[in-house]
Amino acid sequence: MHKKHYIIAIDIAKDSLRVQTLDGAFDTTNDKRGFNQVCRECAKHLAPRVVMEATGGYERHICDHLHARGIELVVLNPKLLRDFARSEGVKAKNDPIDGRMILRFATEKQLRATPPPDAAQHQLTDLMDRRNQLVSMLTEEKNRAQKSNGPTRPLLASIKRILKTLEAEIARLEEAIRKLVSQSKRLSAIVDVTSSVRGVGEVTAWSLIAYLPEIAQVGRSQLAALAGVAPYDDDSGKSSAPRHIHGGRSKARNAIYMATHVAATWNPVIKAYVQRLMARGKPYKCALVAAMRKMLIHIQSLIKKQLLTLES
Repeated sequence: MHKKHYIIAIDIAKDSLRVQTLDGAFDTTNDKRGFNQVCRECAKHLAPRVVMEATGGYERHICDHLHARGIELVVLNPKLLRDFARSEGVKAKNDPIDGRMILRFATEKQLRATPPPDAAQHQLTDLMDRRNQLVSMLTEEKNRAQKSNGPTRPLLASIKRILKTLEAEIARLEEAIRKLVSQSKRLSAIVDVTSSVRGVGEVTAWSLIAYLPEIAQVGRSQLAALAGVAPYDDDSGKSSAPRHIHGGRSKARNAIYMATHVAATWNPVIKAYVQRLMARGKPYKCALVAAMRKMLIHIQSLIKKQLLTLES
């Protein structure tokens, strides 16, 4: 039997919070004063559970504040919430509507509480987010460099200076990540066992730790759904359409995609698996997605065994 929670829904903006409960709503600030107001609201109820959607980082400080005070919370995937709103016929979007939608969604669904990250996990996620930003900038500059010919050739010198700066900063971040990982037995163990899989490098290992922190705590099906590599049926009556993947955490999915793409050439197990699927008529992309699930579940198994050994 599931524990009955009193839901406190929060719609988060850069500077403000819209707090919605069954008893009413109020607005407050997205800072320590507002966080304390939310805590006071939680103290009024038995088994309070705060539910909010991920907002690209604006939720980080309130999550830390609530976790530090032992308040249970759930951070939702925004896409799930928007799909739910559309299913309810709600197309408009503003803070009061979003607050009510979060409340209804959390009331009707059985949600898993979001565990508090440890300090090293938190820092690793921040560093990986920054690395991803710089890698994206580096790609954009490389694309500009390819177009800097003819009349625009004088721009090439500027682009090369920026490329050099970005590459140096990425290298500094990667060294900071290696240092952080080396200081944690748990993170070091996960990186070592993950990167032991042929095709998986340290960046993929870092990405899985940063963006799939639940990898050792969830089942195979849920892990595939979290990573966005779970196939979903699209059948109706006698018609049967091809299954498709959707949703999930794009940063984790991108990391496992690149690793599997490499493994399809250099990892004999994955290579043979992809070739068998293609021999049965599966397109390469479909075969690769299936191989992504296989890789991810294999990595999960290795991590679980390694952590059991570490804890024994």
